[in-house]
Amino acid sequence: MRKLLILLGLVFCIEMTHAQLDTSLILSKNLSRTVQAYTYKAGKVQTNASIVYFTDGQKLLEAGFWKEIDRLTTQGKIPPAYYVFVSTLDPDNPANDLREEYFFCNQNYLDFFAQELIPTIEDKLGVHFQAKNRGLVGVSFGGLNAAYFSAKSKNLFQNYALLSPITYPGKKLMQYITFSSNQNLRIFLSTGKLDAENYLEPLQQMYQSKGYTLAVLHNEGDHNFENWRQQLEVVLNFVSQQH
Repeated sequence: MRKLLILLGLVFCIEMTHAQLDTSLILSKNLSRTVQAYTYKAGKVQTNASIVYFTDGQKLLEAGFWKEIDRLTTQGKIPPAYYVFVSTLDPDNPANDLREEYFFCNQNYLDFFAQELIPTIEDKLGVHFQAKNRGLVGVSFGGLNAAYFSAKSKNLFQNYALLSPITYPGKKLMQYITFSSNQNLRIFLSTGKLDAENYLEPLQQMYQSKGYTLAVLHNEGDHNFENWRQQLEVVLNFVSQQH
């Protein structure tokens, strides 16, 4: 009985958090399924504010990212902005995590962002953002997805953050980046001493060869949500920078 009460309490806390977010259910033709996303306006946003999209959104919310963003904004440590947490969980069966299908260099997932997700979210907000004011943040395999988007997307995002990127499933990723025509991208890379560091250096070298603005963070962290949550201040100041 006690375990049941604890579980119900955790579910209640998560639902209370989500109750303060705007929820969108998008029936995607590109993915042939429904995708859930949560939007949050942090602080008093200005007309030139940024919007930051997170993949793995459901899990990041449950790992406290929303609360940390709220705290950092309230304390003036990051600029007011809009945030979108895009879930990889099947809304009809949350035990079904589709992140590997979505994140492994999937053109359909990119088309979903370009044709369905971004127009839906920004129409609801009543604001159309330019690429220079959009950021995309991915952790682990989500970093692979962000790297793929950096190579293949057109006029969607200028700002990317790849936290502990794991890139081995993307067999052609470096080829995609090499032949990409995208210019003036801004990319944040991070890894920890206990993390998957061997994937970061090839990305760093490739992005430098493209002439992109690059920031690289090495820390003492591990491959986990705590490490990534602690990076939010520097990450969001980078991807939300007005330029």
